[in-house]
Amino acid sequence: MARKYLDSVNITLKPVNKLYYQRRCITNFHNANYQDAMQINDEWMLNCKQGTQSYATMAYYRSEIYRVYNNKDMQKYWLAVASINELQSAMMNQVALWNLAEIMNNDGDIDHAFSYVECSWQNISQFSTHKRSWVVTPILTQISQEYRTKLGKVNSTVTWLLCATLLSIIFLLLSLIIVLRERKLTNAAQHSLKITYEELAILNKRLSNLNTRLVDSNRVKDQYITNFFHICSEYIEKMDNYRLKINRKLKVNQIKEVINLTSSEQMKEDERKMLLKHFDKVFLNLYPNFVEEFNAMLKPEARITPKRGEQMNTTLRIFALIRLGINGSSNIAEFLNYAPNSIYAYRARTKNGAIKDRDDFENQIMKIGLTV
Repeated sequence: MARKYLDSVNITLKPVNKLYYQRRCITNFHNANYQDAMQINDEWMLNCKQGTQSYATMAYYRSEIYRVYNNKDMQKYWLAVASINELQSAMMNQVALWNLAEIMNNDGDIDHAFSYVECSWQNISQFSTHKRSWVVTPILTQISQEYRTKLGKVNSTVTWLLCATLLSIIFLLLSLIIVLRERKLTNAAQHSLKITYEELAILNKRLSNLNTRLVDSNRVKDQYITNFFHICSEYIEKMDNYRLKINRKLKVNQIKEVINLTSSEQMKEDERKMLLKHFDKVFLNLYPNFVEEFNAMLKPEARITPKRGEQMNTTLRIFALIRLGINGSSNIAEFLNYAPNSIYAYRARTKNGAIKDRDDFENQIMKIGLTV
């Protein structure tokens, strides 16, 4: 009966009627005459304007025909066209929009699916289309659940990336701190090493000056000059060994050991003691009777006796240097690592114990060894 009624309607409707193409297209579609339905849909599209309900309905049934033809791309395209025209013509039915949302959801495009179905649901809720809400609700529930699941995964991923980024930043900061600290330690080690080299260079320069004066004062004693060069060679060897030792430690990043090694005063003290020991040996080889002749110039109570194991003490070294032509208290103090005032006090106290004229005491010192 219904089919007869529809047939009667189709016969009655004329092409000028808005429902003419719609009824014919729908009838052929439902009768599975898809080719005829598509042909009528083409005519329908030419006889309706975009932005109207008729154009929206035409686009929807065109998408349905493409669905039957299994052409998903064209189906989605005409569903999108239908959805746009539904919104432009204020149709609250919006079957095209939620159908498009369902397809997008099945294709895995959850973001667009959620946007489409949410828009459709807002319109349904606003205009109280209760019948359509029963259709949209299951789709909305499914898409919302999948959207929340995806959002949860995205949030988890973002959280993980933030944690990884934070850890990377912390690691980079720690690495930077370590690098800066090691650079600071390296600079400190290099500074200490430079100071040590400068101190060794000063000591070597003092020995060179002493050698020059010894050569100038007594050229005939070549054997002692040879001894002096042997001392210099030992110092150079020690400096080179020290350099190699520091270099090895720096290569294996033993910065703290280098700092400890170069910061220690022990090496300087040991070298100073060795310097004084060599000085005593060389000087007494030059002037073997110096101590005896020196004490002979003093009163018995003022005479100098070195401690056991010593060849000379500070007082004897002061006047030994004077014998070599080093008269200035500041120069003597620099060599022996004393204050100039202390050297002056040693000289004054010793001259006060002289048997003869104290003012001529140092001139008499310069004569020691000349008769040897």
